Amino acid sequence: MYKPLVAALNQDWLLPNDRAISNPNTPDPDADTDDKIDAGLYRRSDVPMVGKKTRWAYMELSIECKTEDVQHDPFDESNPSGDHEDASAVRKDILGQIMCYSGYIFDNQRRTHHFMLIIFGKMVRIIRWDRAGVVATKPFDYVAYPELLLSFIWRFARMTPAQRGHDPTATRIDRDSFLGRLMLDRAQAPKSQDTGTDASTDNVEQKNDTPSTTTPAQPAMSPRQSITTRSQPETTSAQVPTTVPTQLDVSDDHPRAAFEKSLKGDATIWWRLRVDDANGPRYFLVGKPHFRASGLAGRGTQTFVAVDEADPYGPFVYLKDAWRVAHTGIEQEGKILEQLNSEDDGGPVPNVPTVRCHGDVENQITCSQEIWRLKHTEKPGEECPLKTHRHYRLVVNEVGKSLSEFKNMEELVGLILFSISAHGEAYNRKGLIHRDISAGNILICYELVRNEDGTLEKVAKPLLADWELAKRVNESDEKARQPDRTGTWQFMSASALAQPSKRILVQDDMESFFHLLVYYAIRFLPHNCPDVGRFMDLYFDGHEDLNGVIYGGEKKLNTMKYGQLTRPEGTLLCFHLPRPDPSDSMTAPGMIPCPECTPPTVTSDSGPKAPAPGMPSASPPNEPPPAAESSVPHPINKLFKEFLRRLSAHYNLYVEHKSKTPSAPSVVAEEKLRKKMGKGQGLAIKALASKHKLTFSLPPDSEPAPEITPEAKAQLEKLAAQLGDHSAMIQLFTEHWIGDWPSEERCKDQLPPNYQPVDNRKGADSKKRGADSTWETSDHSAKRSRASMR
Repeated sequence: MYKPLVAALNQDWLLPNDRAISNPNTPDPDADTDDKIDAGLYRRSDVPMVGKKTRWAYMELSIECKTEDVQHDPFDESNPSGDHEDASAVRKDILGQIMCYSGYIFDNQRRTHHFMLIIFGKMVRIIRWDRAGVVATKPFDYVAYPELLLSFIWRFARMTPAQRGHDPTATRIDRDSFLGRLMLDRAQAPKSQDTGTDASTDNVEQKNDTPSTTTPAQPAMSPRQSITTRSQPETTSAQVPTTVPTQLDVSDDHPRAAFEKSLKGDATIWWRLRVDDANGPRYFLVGKPHFRASGLAGRGTQTFVAVDEADPYGPFVYLKDAWRVAHTGIEQEGKILEQLNSEDDGGPVPNVPTVRCHGDVENQITCSQEIWRLKHTEKPGEECPLKTHRHYRLVVNEVGKSLSEFKNMEELVGLILFSISAHGEAYNRKGLIHRDISAGNILICYELVRNEDGTLEKVAKPLLADWELAKRVNESDEKARQPDRTGTWQFMSASALAQPSKRILVQDDMESFFHLLVYYAIRFLPHNCPDVGRFMDLYFDGHEDLNGVIYGGEKKLNTMKYGQLTRPEGTLLCFHLPRPDPSDSMTAPGMIPCPECTPPTVTSDSGPKAPAPGMPSASPPNEPPPAAESSVPHPINKLFKEFLRRLSAHYNLYVEHKSKTPSAPSVVAEEKLRKKMGKGQGLAIKALASKHKLTFSLPPDSEPAPEITPEAKAQLEKLAAQLGDHSAMIQLFTEHWIGDWPSEERCKDQLPPNYQPVDNRKGADSKKRGADSTWETSDHSAKRSRASMR
């Protein structure tokens, strides 16, 4: 069906500037996916000539074809055949498929929206995607009424690029252009003029520096030489400063190396992005994203290591491109950073990004939510399930490394210590709470520090980034700014996962710091857990669906309640120093058998069944095992223990362990009943229960804990108070950090290379992909999550 369709469309009167290409069997060789679409429209200058391959970076209109009239309609919820379940599964799969295809367009182009045709049998729908959702026409018979389809194609062919969905503030850069040569010049490693070898200096170079001469293809007059004589388009020296101070260490080559990597690949598209700052437009040169969030609906965050066109040989900078949620009360991230950077209220907060410029991108706002409101006039606007997103760009001075590149646990603990300090200063002096502590939101920067003996040392410093979800401490919570949770699922507090509308407090962010430590310890330290993937799934990705609402799993919640970090089967989790004899035969890389710390006290995936701190307990305390020749406990165990004492005290005193819904026990019991009694004897028991009008509730997991004594309660109150006190938490970390730590205990990442969490949670930016992705896997061809869009 592809060839007749392509032949019918490729008429000069219909497509004067575009060509329809059928490419159902050939994936894009330059994309990180093997998916291919049936057909698409391309500009004539961009038509893929070799093998008619799919080219996501150049496709103007995507076309997917299916054979069945009704069953293959991704938006049809009717049930004409009676086989609703099977048909529904097929439709959902097709919806996920075309969402993937549209997502690839957004990933590889600078898009505000995208049009698509879905053809099924003799029927067709016209679809429009944006970051808020999807709008589709009613299906129509293009065989009986071809003029309807031809009318759309004719109009589409005469749309401007902006009407088609291209962002006019993003311009492609030709490699042979002046800006292209400038980017190549900046990507080159700096050379020593005396030796010609790589210099160990920063990328911060002045405009009048001697140019590098190591690239044979370099033009006679390089951009570095001509920068003072050739004017830059649309910018003037009056608009922006010539140089901008930076907090980056002058011996760190990471920004340049990251920029060089972003330019590699013959098919990589280079861009000139405009930032509409309050002081006028600024322009930045970027390659492929350093980080890219997965999924079509949502913020669609992409970040880039960039060159400031107004200061082309100054420091590299970091540009964030996102579709921010534009609801009442939600501020631009740049305004939050400006307050954190300001001299007011005691001066700038250390260890946070330094904003260079920021602003909304023209008037680029999603419209799917407005279509929903027009179609549901009987409902209040606040009931719209689709968020309003507005295109936004932010540039900061610092280009940090992923926190996963920490040298050892001593350095990681120090980085988190200073992050807690920055969190505290923002909270206490500026009145702001971060609300999204996660592995991707703390970066590593470096600076040179002069020691007391006069020597210079390169020291890692944290950068507490991503303040877009921050909230003012004194802001009223009478009405939620967003209709779902705030934060990154894997690192959210257990109480926030159990209460979707919970207000995020200091204690919640402190708990997120704890989860962050656990996340890196379980991956990069020797320990006694034989199945890291199982632990990650239960602790970080655990969840349950009750009446359509997603709640956190029991593993994390029980760890907080009982103050014990356990393996999947419930025995205590302990971390160790590397084994002294590398030739020892181990069951897994970096693991040390430790029978002393794994008594068979419980057998549950949910964690220990133990009373709260201060109460009588038959379970062994969470002590590290005795030091042994083959198993020496790591000092991180003690920090975990003390941190958990404070968390557990807080949970047992102040976190109400209510049912997730008023009828949650009954709901859970009925769900268990449904699964167990769907056949055999269960059917008869189910009928008997219905006859006697029985209701069900789950039996308690254990006997009620004895009442806490006044003395124990006072101790818990003291511990719980420390969790919300930044100074107390800084003291806790400092007391442990000043002890003896090993310098080389980090082992190879123990997260299974094919680990893929089940990503069906709602209301949190729970899964990301990119160079520094929290859940990066080696399977780059895996399809993105196919969660349906409303």
